[in-house]
Amino acid sequence: MEPEGRPHATGQIIENAKHEAALERVAERLNWSKPLDRGTGTLRRGRGVAVAIKAVISPTTSVANVNIAADGSTTLLCGTVDMGQGSDTAMAQIVGEVLDIPAESVRVVPRDTDVTPYDMGTLGSRSLFHMGHAVQRAAEEARDKIKALAREVGEPEGSNIPLPELFKKRYGMQAGNIVGTGIYKPDYVPPDPATGLTPNATPFWMCAASGAEVEVDTETGHVRIARLITAVDCGRPVNPKIVETQISGAVLMQLGFTMFEKMHIDAGQVTNASLADYKIPAILDVPQVMENEAVESYLSSGPFGAKGVGETATFCVSPAIGNAIEDACGVRLTELPLNAEAVFRALRAKAANPLGDEQ
Repeated sequence: MEPEGRPHATGQIIENAKHEAALERVAERLNWSKPLDRGTGTLRRGRGVAVAIKAVISPTTSVANVNIAADGSTTLLCGTVDMGQGSDTAMAQIVGEVLDIPAESVRVVPRDTDVTPYDMGTLGSRSLFHMGHAVQRAAEEARDKIKALAREVGEPEGSNIPLPELFKKRYGMQAGNIVGTGIYKPDYVPPDPATGLTPNATPFWMCAASGAEVEVDTETGHVRIARLITAVDCGRPVNPKIVETQISGAVLMQLGFTMFEKMHIDAGQVTNASLADYKIPAILDVPQVMENEAVESYLSSGPFGAKGVGETATFCVSPAIGNAIEDACGVRLTELPLNAEAVFRALRAKAANPLGDEQ
């Protein structure tokens, strides 16, 4: 059932959350309505889906400054750290959209607490929404100051006078600058101590769905993931290509947690503390078919309709693969990783023939 308009367990009414659209899109791309070849002999096939929701951390604060110099160059100062997720590009796009300038002309200052303003942290898929709002507000304030400066020097309304000429007209030379500041902290209502409920726990919901088709070798427990489909609701993507790669990266990271990665500890010491011993996905472990997309959505409270996407695609990979394994061979695994040993042990236990160390 579509959760839109229904109360969440926190008490908040769910809005702008496209669970049903994400799940339907995954089912469509996974050919869920068509029969599945179940395999023969020891090779058994199955498929599974999962859907999830998560609140973004709240309340947190972000601050941004947009500095427009006398030569017309634009600089953005913000505390969001781009670790490869593409946030610098997205923030520059927001500035460019507000000021009607090319995004590539916006210089984003490297993060340094000596010069860049406060941000709570680059985490929890909060950056595009929180810092995006702050950046948008900073750019809007700078835009308004440009208009005020134009009026001050007698330019007609809607004048397209180049910025260097505007500054020269005001100061008699290429001098001065305009600074816009934006601060954003979403509304938040603490939970009622008596009930634990609140009407406003989060400024937005992260939603995703995943579907997996797997092949299980019941003699060895080896699992081959033939198809892995993920759809997310990230509002209106500011940069669709970056969103696509964000989803791919998140899916691959969660695939590693799901199928391979495990820290082995002996007497308090990690015994597989190198990539020679700590298994992560290699290129041959990537599903032959891996499809990722953002469903059509628009977050009315987001900057240009957007919300975060970084974590969203990780939510459903593990349960979707776990459901597919159960569908294929009838064993339910509830601990990660879902590797060959775990599947083989579960198959032996199901057959009432557990391995010797489990008897």
